[in-house]
Amino acid sequence: MRNSLLGKFKYVDTLIKAARGLHLAGYKFKIFSPIPLIHEIEAEFGPSKAKRYLRYFTLIGAIAGFIGGTFMAISTALLYILPRGGRPIISITPTLLISYETTILAGVLMTLVGFVILAGLPSFNNKIDDPDIGSDTFGLLVEGVREDRFEDVRGILLEHDAYEVKSFEED
Repeated sequence: MRNSLLGKFKYVDTLIKAARGLHLAGYKFKIFSPIPLIHEIEAEFGPSKAKRYLRYFTLIGAIAGFIGGTFMAISTALLYILPRGGRPIISITPTLLISYETTILAGVLMTLVGFVILAGLPSFNNKIDDPDIGSDTFGLLVEGVREDRFEDVRGILLEHDAYEVKSFEED
């Protein structure tokens, strides 16, 4: 982590107020919590970027699955021609069944891939080695703070009732 500050909070409302203060001051931050805070964070800052873009991964996967399933069913029917008493070689119903299944399969797999990409997994950096964070304490990590702005960020965190502020220098 490069030049980061970690503020520890006991309560959610003070954490959200501090995050709002940092957001208004123009700082980027990450929230660490022992419980999900999706509704509180979305109410304050709007939906996350990952939530906005994940649906496009699903759409692209579904379209690719439909096209791939249709191509697979038609090419298989043409490759292994089985005459069936005057009925067409390429039939709509079996083709749509295969296309439907591959649409769902590819859509789900692309949603999983999109989730992993947008969540930044696996993350080998930004390790927080604080035993309090995640058990009974909320954390607010501000990364990339210039050295002349350390006291400003520390002041914002302490002003909003952070009971401890830790600093991390460049590793």
